[in-house]
Amino acid sequence: MAPADGAALAPRVRGTRRFRIRRPQVVIGEAIVFVIVLAAFLAPVIAPYPPNTVNVADALAPPSTAHLMGTDYVGRDVFSRVLYGAREDIVVVVLITYIGLTIGVLVGTVAGYFGGWFDAIVGRIADTAIAFPFIVLVLAIIAVVGPGIEGIAIGIIAVGWALYARLARSEMLSLKEESFMLATKALGYTHRRAILRHALPNLIRTCLVYSTVDVVVNLLVLAGLSYLGVGQQQPGADLGSIIASGQPYILTAWWISTMPGLVLVLFGIGVSLIGEGFTESELTVSTL
Repeated sequence: MAPADGAALAPRVRGTRRFRIRRPQVVIGEAIVFVIVLAAFLAPVIAPYPPNTVNVADALAPPSTAHLMGTDYVGRDVFSRVLYGAREDIVVVVLITYIGLTIGVLVGTVAGYFGGWFDAIVGRIADTAIAFPFIVLVLAIIAVVGPGIEGIAIGIIAVGWALYARLARSEMLSLKEESFMLATKALGYTHRRAILRHALPNLIRTCLVYSTVDVVVNLLVLAGLSYLGVGQQQPGADLGSIIASGQPYILTAWWISTMPGLVLVLFGIGVSLIGEGFTESELTVSTL
């Protein structure tokens, strides 16, 4: 006999989602990201020098056993600065990406579920944000909020939620016509239960797949804006500002800009390979 509340009619996630990765590239991506993240978060332990310690006598020293990635123009150890800079950049990028995802998914899901005037308003705001070049809107917000990591974070979140809202709304419009969503209305489930327990678990995957791309894009935006001088301010270290500090010495001390740039490239490749695994995996959702 079916349960009295008709729960069997509406699929929901009680078991474990099982991903079957079919390509070995994903394992490589996970290994790359794991090594970089682990090294970054263990920076206070494994960094051989404090990131801002100046030693003019060792200025522009090439990579060696004493300085694995050489030193910059005032003798600061590049390896230590890259570790600390990567830690800050990764934390900031993950936070701003998934704060934007959370806001966008919730707003888009509610808009697609209820429709009406709220859907129209959300749609117009999202369309406006998506229509303008991403970096231009972020720079405009930074001009109002002020330079620094906080300004970049607010700018990216304020713009980045829009695409997630569009993705979630589109998925919600399709899902609410499915039999299990129609059953939630017939059985008198609350809107909150229908959205959180039945709609979200079935639409979130598309947004999570895109978020792997967004992490890389946001990391490049953060590094690029720091490179331009509107991100992390000296003497703080992040990857973009380290690359900028080495630009005048690119021909004589190539390691200052090359090493943090290599970390950016490797992290981007690793996250992209993981995202490829999401798109090519099979997702099994328990309906028990």
